[in-house]
Amino acid sequence: MAGALAGLALAVAPRLAAQAAAPLPLAVQHPAAGALPPSDTAVAAPGASARIEPGQSLHGRLEPGDQLMADSTLADVWEFDGTAGETVTVEARSDEFDTYLEVLDAGGKVLGRDDDSGGDLNSRLTLTLPATGSYRIVVNSAGHERRAGRYTVSLKSAPATPNASDLKRRTR
Repeated sequence: MAGALAGLALAVAPRLAAQAAAPLPLAVQHPAAGALPPSDTAVAAPGASARIEPGQSLHGRLEPGDQLMADSTLADVWEFDGTAGETVTVEARSDEFDTYLEVLDAGGKVLGRDDDSGGDLNSRLTLTLPATGSYRIVVNSAGHERRAGRYTVSLKSAPATPNASDLKRRTR
């Protein structure tokens, strides 16, 4: 896990490179056994990456000990798996700071960025995943008053839509 995140940090240098060498343990608290509800009180430990699944809204906190971006702001990293052609919508909402989102592929390539498309100072990003694999959501703060604080990140998913030629093949 630490090696994969270190590769991510180096691939999006200079944004995450400051913490690339630090091991990042996964420490997320979840409710007792069973499926996770759509809204959960999980908070990733400072500096740790955490998992998010489609349909979930999870709580996070930008705080000392988190990833440091090149501009010295704090960032949290959330991981999810996706399928080629799947459309995902990622949102970050906070009453405490201006949210900023990035979605990266497994190689660290930035697939999309957003600051205020979620209304007010909240972020919303919708994109179609280019390949089946692992992806990362980076939650950061934006604006002149970059600071720490609580936020909610959510991930929604729509399955890949077959194209017209796929439908023709299936109906023959």
